[in-house]
Amino acid sequence: MIRAYTITRGRINQFKNPTFKEIAELENLIWIDLQSPTTEEKEFIEKTYKIEFFTSQELQEIESSSRFLETDETVEINLGFVLSEGELSVQSMTFILKENILFTYRLGDLKIFAETVRRLKSSSSLEKPEHGLHVFLTILETRIDGDADLIEAGNRRLNGISKELIARRSLKEDLLLEITQLQENVMLLHETITEKQRVVSSLIRIPEFNKIENERLKIILKDIASLLQHSQFSSERLEYLQNTFLGLVNIEQNTVIKIFTVVTVVFMPPTLIASIYGMNFAHMPELKWLGGYPFAILLMVLSSMAFLWYFKRKKWL
Repeated sequence: MIRAYTITRGRINQFKNPTFKEIAELENLIWIDLQSPTTEEKEFIEKTYKIEFFTSQELQEIESSSRFLETDETVEINLGFVLSEGELSVQSMTFILKENILFTYRLGDLKIFAETVRRLKSSSSLEKPEHGLHVFLTILETRIDGDADLIEAGNRRLNGISKELIARRSLKEDLLLEITQLQENVMLLHETITEKQRVVSSLIRIPEFNKIENERLKIILKDIASLLQHSQFSSERLEYLQNTFLGLVNIEQNTVIKIFTVVTVVFMPPTLIASIYGMNFAHMPELKWLGGYPFAILLMVLSSMAFLWYFKRKKWL
């Protein structure tokens, strides 16, 4: 599917799934969005506007040169956006700025693009209507707002887990698994936000873009730096919480081991006494003693009580 956007008197006009002929005839074109396009649609846009989108293999590359490429005519950007439907995941997208037009290539329908269009349409007029950079920065701002919401939601859940950990008397595996999942989400967000920081830092060094959107680029950089600080703080809190959980598990295990140790030590003297008086040698003095059995039982009880009293005195119980 292809969506084309033009500017008329500072207002955004949307053309959903136009024909190839209609695209070629559009004036004041500012944005062409390809959503899960067919091979013919992708080849038509590449051939008509002399651009080339990243391949599937290039989208997976992590090198900076594969994420941001500046040529004499184009600026090509490969960014990963976090999807919050269900479990967090990352979808790579291609952005190409050529002349005044922004080209986007993505797979699937994403809410941030619909929100971007809504923001563009709700504006009374665009500050920089003549350049696709304005659209790209609006998409970036929308995604940054979404990332901030995800970090805030993670922090709220983190506070809930912290209170739950304090309130629970017994630890469960699901709590540790949830902490681990939150750690994965925070690392995912931190990684994608860092990518955005590198891209914006590269854009601000381009004289043409710096002249057009200098203040806006600086504000976006500040917002990104703030998000990185929050994500780093959340990561540290999660690590501390995980260590607390593991520490409580160790305390619980040590308590169990201590109980077994005390029981073992308490029953050692009676076992020794029973072993001695259980020997059936012919010349044992107490073998035919009428009071031998109650004496042995009493000795076992007293020895156990003596050890229990000693442990209690040492505050080991």
